[in-house]
Amino acid sequence: MAASDAEIPDALLAVELERLAASQAFRRSPGHVRLLNYLVAQARAGRGQRLKESVLAVEVLGRSASRFDSDRDTSVRVMVRRLRQRLARYYAGEGAWAAVEIVLPLGSYQPVFQRRPQNGGAKLPSIAVLPLLNFTGNRDLDVFCDGVSEEITDVLARLPGVKVVARTSAFRFRGVVADVRSIGQKLGVATLLEGSVQLGARGALKLVVQWVRTADGYHAWSCTIEASEREPVAAFQERIAREVVAGLQRRLLENGPLGGVPSGGPFLRRSTSGAAQELYNSGRYLLRLETVEGYRRAIDALREATAVDPDFALAHCALGRALVNLLGMTAAPANGLLTGARRALSRALALDADLGEAHALSGFITCAFDRDWGRAEPAHLRGIRCAPSLPYAHGSYGWGLMMNGRFAEADSEFRFARELDPLDLKMRTHHALVALYAGEDERAIGELTAILQVEPRHVVAQALLATAHLWHGDARKAERLFRELATAHPALTIGEVGLSQVEAETGRAHDARERLARLSRRPRGIHLPPYQVAMIHARLGDARSALSWLGRAAAQRDMNFVCAPVDRAFEPLRGDPRFRRLLEKHGLRPVWAVAR
Repeated sequence: MAASDAEIPDALLAVELERLAASQAFRRSPGHVRLLNYLVAQARAGRGQRLKESVLAVEVLGRSASRFDSDRDTSVRVMVRRLRQRLARYYAGEGAWAAVEIVLPLGSYQPVFQRRPQNGGAKLPSIAVLPLLNFTGNRDLDVFCDGVSEEITDVLARLPGVKVVARTSAFRFRGVVADVRSIGQKLGVATLLEGSVQLGARGALKLVVQWVRTADGYHAWSCTIEASEREPVAAFQERIAREVVAGLQRRLLENGPLGGVPSGGPFLRRSTSGAAQELYNSGRYLLRLETVEGYRRAIDALREATAVDPDFALAHCALGRALVNLLGMTAAPANGLLTGARRALSRALALDADLGEAHALSGFITCAFDRDWGRAEPAHLRGIRCAPSLPYAHGSYGWGLMMNGRFAEADSEFRFARELDPLDLKMRTHHALVALYAGEDERAIGELTAILQVEPRHVVAQALLATAHLWHGDARKAERLFRELATAHPALTIGEVGLSQVEAETGRAHDARERLARLSRRPRGIHLPPYQVAMIHARLGDARSALSWLGRAAAQRDMNFVCAPVDRAFEPLRGDPRFRRLLEKHGLRPVWAVAR
């Protein structure tokens, strides 16, 4: 369906043009890229009607206006016809998952822009890298095996035109004895990489690896790679990754060819220091625990890694991720951690400008803390361009879209992110939040209930499920769930805050205020986010106090403040012009009036 200029943000179209220009279909055709950029710029400026053959001949091809004869000079028509062919080839392959499609209708030089749901992943070659098995008998080599698998995944995630399942989902099958068809079905992929590390005849490390089709178990490609004498481990890992990716590219998968690894960054993003690499690996492991203590320990390990190797871009990026994740748990005030996160990500991008995760994290910070969506959206999209199969890039962009009331687009991004990481409960929980903010309570309740059946101790899912029941009118269920949360996690405030909201909603205003007073008297080491206090006051009908606490949340860079325009806890304030002014003062829009 064609979309108007107003429906397709400039940032989205600009980054799509960047990605298209870097694709295999257009990389060696700068003339067609220049023509396409010109056509798009004219159309976006409202000058599409002037795009005639004679205008293109003069302004794009440099022909003389007085001498150009379209009957004799067919260069414009030929060039536009070939541009259409390249566009068709791009959108059938590398651009199968593009969010915007640029169409040149036959008989016209005016481009048409079409929204595309982010479901192109079903059309792409889909692969997963399983953890390598360690057959050496030396447990110390488990880290080596995991490192090789992760690095292959990272390289593949940078390939345009391929869907690569994230490590978090693929590694759930470590040590699992299962048919490849079953694993492929659970991960939603057509091809698996599986293999093992063994000891060769001379005691050198040897890798036996194969690409396997999940439809029938057929080995599409296999090889044995053995370390040469005195070959450094890092060099061996680099050779392994290159061989495996080249093998995949030589034996094209059933559903299409693959583009090359982007040339802008290094093939493997490793540290030259073994100690720094080990600290980084430890930090990434701690990040995956998704606990406050895990994030704090990860920060320590990653800070040490960047001290050992100041030029290790991945370590700086991971440090930024750990600091942002700790902020997301509302376990500490934002300002100090935020400064460290900005510094880490700035350093990471200075070292590696094509680091997709760093771009996505920068976009998240710009959205959540700076409340500048105009700058945040291009950063998110650049992250997706640099790492098309990075679930975090799609999920972070979906989160930003959600906070701007663009629920359909957010839903599409989260669906694709979940294709890339189908077993990740955190991504699934954030996807459920889209439904909750969009007012689809029953869908949200169903999703969150399913998550808790898999992991009953999932704190965020439990808090959101309690909230969904409260907003859906079932205060009894909400109160039970919030009470369980408060009992199980006394150091977190969200359970008690939820109980205060339930009490306010059910006419027990005195109890709600008493609970809020107790929360305010908690030990200094337990952080009480001002945003949560504002939620209670909004439910109590105390608009002045709610707005005052929201103002504090904005001043303290409380990450949750960016949720205020879509958070239904503040529905009682939406008719208050002071609420609108507060949001606009801090860079947010009253999106409840325009959400779609």
